[in-house]
Amino acid sequence: MDVSSGRERTETGQPGATASAPLVPRDERRRYAAAGFLIGLVNLVLMMTLLEPASLARLTFLLLALLTLTAVPMRPLTGAVAYLVLWVVLLRFPGPYADDVAITHAALFFFLGRFLPLRAALCLGAAVPLATVVLATPPTVVLYLFLLACTLPPGALLRRRESTLRQEISAGEERLEAVRAEVAREMHDLVAYSMSQTVLRARSAAADPSYPEDVRQELHAISATAADALHELRLVLRVLRRTQAGSTLEDPSATSQTVVVGLDAALQAVADDLSASGFSVTLRSTDEGECPRLQAVTLSRVAREMGSNIMRHGTTDQSVTITLAKETNQVCLVMTNGTSPNPAHDLPTSGTGLLGMRERLAAVDGSLSTREEDGSWTASAVVPLEPPPALSPEIPP
Repeated sequence: MDVSSGRERTETGQPGATASAPLVPRDERRRYAAAGFLIGLVNLVLMMTLLEPASLARLTFLLLALLTLTAVPMRPLTGAVAYLVLWVVLLRFPGPYADDVAITHAALFFFLGRFLPLRAALCLGAAVPLATVVLATPPTVVLYLFLLACTLPPGALLRRRESTLRQEISAGEERLEAVRAEVAREMHDLVAYSMSQTVLRARSAAADPSYPEDVRQELHAISATAADALHELRLVLRVLRRTQAGSTLEDPSATSQTVVVGLDAALQAVADDLSASGFSVTLRSTDEGECPRLQAVTLSRVAREMGSNIMRHGTTDQSVTITLAKETNQVCLVMTNGTSPNPAHDLPTSGTGLLGMRERLAAVDGSLSTREEDGSWTASAVVPLEPPPALSPEIPP
């Protein structure tokens, strides 16, 4: 049990984690315990070979010192008290030498500074020379005071440094959460509001019989596209506020009837948008079965970005080819279009489309490759059918 509190527990299972007493991760404690075991083993071998006689009593005390020292990183207070009790018994027991555990004393002092608050570490550390004064020869106290002064401060400094780093990380996370919340508020209050107005006005105009039929169809398409964009924006807002609310991203297909979830339907929607923009589109699909949902959603959004790039940079003089091929262990999406110094549509660009696609594909262990040759641009996205083991089941926004 740690000396700090015992009232709080974290994922490591060690009690007593507070702001002033940072909890060391279990894996790191195990490494320190292994180091303590090695130090105790080296001490045992040296003492039994260098000092005579090699009695059973000495061997027993050295083994017990090894075990209690190993326990200190895992249970600092309990292990330290057990070690000190063993030390007092050793001083009273005839046969073993007090100097047998000088090396393990040095390791103990370091562990006290590393794993316990400074006051507790000093009190427990001072018990070693104090017991020596009372129960053994006073000259030996100088050695233990020297070991205490040399090994406990480095452990305490390491503990202090870790506490400072944890506080800095916590402050940085709080600042990041504040920025995320501010961005979410601004996007909700400004962008989401404007998109909502666009959807409502487009739907209202599309339902007005005074407009020609072709105009109403275009307005209906604008309304559907704006509704899709509004839904995607709301998903992004949920992600931005996810850590605050402690919620997870809900199923996109359950929140809006206009959002395309199926991969074939998503590709058809991209093809229709390109056709409506004046491009000649050929859509080919060799996908004979259902694509896993995570891969399907990822490729759907990559396809949408590829289509946006074609609208921004492509030329209507050459046809656009969209090919979806499902193989045994992967799915490949390829789009090919013509390029021109004067694109068909003068649309604004962020310059981060390719980077965004690569990041989205990398999240499912996929890849993106591009090539420009003879006035033709080809973009290929490949994703494996099985997601990587460490991948969260949550759908990326």
